[in-house]
Amino acid sequence: MATSTSKSPKRTPRPTGSYALALRLPSRRKIRVGKSGLVEFPRGHYVYFGSALGGLNARVARHLNNDKQLHWHADYLSAEVPWEYAWQLEDGQRWECVWACDAMATMGVDVPAPGFGSSDRRCCSHLVRVNTARGVKDLLRGLTPAPRGLRLQSMKSS
Repeated sequence: MATSTSKSPKRTPRPTGSYALALRLPSRRKIRVGKSGLVEFPRGHYVYFGSALGGLNARVARHLNNDKQLHWHADYLSAEVPWEYAWQLEDGQRWECVWACDAMATMGVDVPAPGFGSSDRRCCSHLVRVNTARGVKDLLRGLTPAPRGLRLQSMKSS
């Protein structure tokens, strides 16, 4: 008599890697950012760099959801103005510090909130600010390795 051994179905591994999110803050704002307290954010376009080694698509989707509990620094900023664009790189690597440092070395990019999003890493900040939507696009095109864009809604030129 043949016996069958039931094998549990293999799970497809969740994609992991790094991502970048962008938003436009239309005016200067003071925002309470968790334990960091009140942080002043100048008007401009912001890019936040992060990684998700436990599920990239789920992490990006969570950041893009407006109805969420505030947990990460990025959540406090997006509670004021939602993220407009997302990019991601599914390669299983953490690029957020490399991308942030490369961004900070770019002319026209500044760091409005040192330590933002990087309390678990050794880099200065995972958040940078540029003046225009074109600056965001140019910045992201220059990253190595380059993340791929996810279309959410078009960024308005300013």
